[in-house]
Amino acid sequence: MPSFADIILIRHGESEANAAGRFACRSWDPALTATGRAQAQQLAHQWHNAPIRYLVTSPLLRAQETLAPLAQDHDLTPVILPDLAEVNLGQWDGKRLRDLEEAESPSFIAWRQDPDRNPPPGGESIRAVGQRVLNALAHFVEPRERHTLTIAATHADCIKGAVMLIMNAEGPMARRLVVPNAGHVVLRWYETGVWTMVFADPRVPS
Repeated sequence: MPSFADIILIRHGESEANAAGRFACRSWDPALTATGRAQAQQLAHQWHNAPIRYLVTSPLLRAQETLAPLAQDHDLTPVILPDLAEVNLGQWDGKRLRDLEEAESPSFIAWRQDPDRNPPPGGESIRAVGQRVLNALAHFVEPRERHTLTIAATHADCIKGAVMLIMNAEGPMARRLVVPNAGHVVLRWYETGVWTMVFADPRVPS
């Protein structure tokens, strides 16, 4: 079997922005709520016996706080990867989702239909986000030992974008992907440079 590395992409726990229904990217770096902190503790319990070699995280506070209990449990220091940061929402950063929905602006409606062809004004497309995430992860795993397990804390659109690229899916398919707070997906990177999705790896507890 060729060498590979498994990466569990985890969305951060519930943040203050999630609870407030607001977008948060560059202008606001909210912490986890009490619910989010409980989710982080649950993740540490869930992955207590996992053979984790590396922890990597978005530089944003909510992602780092999500990994903190797991890092303490495994005595590991997370590596901060800037390219795991939240999607750049441009002019919508910090705004309430409800306000954008009620305004019914053409740009927002188009983004909801296809976030790849219609990124936020001044922001990123969903597949561009996925590409930077996969590039960052590939750069991280390439020089590492074979058959390793890495857990990465990131954001919903980062996970959606990565999955869409692996599945060669078009922009509208992003609306059929749901990534709850503390939800995760397992990606496998092969030494050939191929990414795959793993639904039931016996090495990884669910």
